[in-house]
Amino acid sequence: MNGNYYFLTNQLSDDETRVVTSIVNHIENNEERVGIAQIAEENFVSTSFIIKMCKRLGFNGYSELFYSLSRRIRESAPRSEPGELASLIDNFDEADVKKFCGYLRRYHETKLFAVGAGFADLVADYIVQRLGVSGFMVFNRVHFYDYMLFREKNAHIMQSNVEPSLIVAISQSGESEVVLNDVQRARQNDFCVVSFTKRPDSTLAGMSDIAFVVDGSRQTLISGVPNHFFGKVILVFEELLGAYFREAAGS
Repeated sequence: MNGNYYFLTNQLSDDETRVVTSIVNHIENNEERVGIAQIAEENFVSTSFIIKMCKRLGFNGYSELFYSLSRRIRESAPRSEPGELASLIDNFDEADVKKFCGYLRRYHETKLFAVGAGFADLVADYIVQRLGVSGFMVFNRVHFYDYMLFREKNAHIMQSNVEPSLIVAISQSGESEVVLNDVQRARQNDFCVVSFTKRPDSTLAGMSDIAFVVDGSRQTLISGVPNHFFGKVILVFEELLGAYFREAAGS
């Protein structure tokens, strides 16, 4: 439950605290207006008890208290993830966010992979560790253990010995050979591909089920200063993970 009612607690008795908490719960459940009679019934007090409490707290009546609490909750509510993500992702689409969350739900019990090269490999490491502490099983540098992941069934067919899941690929240019090779191998084995790149027209973006374009308006060379791409990818991933957990909590 939100703590927005605590500005009153040092003035409230136990019964009054229960009443205010009940009002706050209704507000946080997006109920625009809950009558005083309903609040009184839910908390086993009389309407006159609530009116007296409101006046003692400096309000003209129940309605003024209700709208004061509503305003405080709205003002203190954190910015929703679409607003944050829209400012970080050039091609933001809420449908892609929901699709990404769906991938995490679907593949929560399978092996996930992240791949990058150079600085992007550091971002992939971050994603691996972040998902790892969130209950996922994630691996990086899959190209280093192709022998473990993909076995040759015969001279012409490569077959995965891990079930299809999700690979997250990071490449500023979208043309890193190491990353593209891993993504191509993953697609051949029915993996879903989520990528982070600067270029919407890159090879990587074209191979991806979801391509998040980050900092695409600033086509900085990898050696350019400042280079915001890699830091922004981490911020975007944090917001996406937050969206996943908010969705999971609401389901």
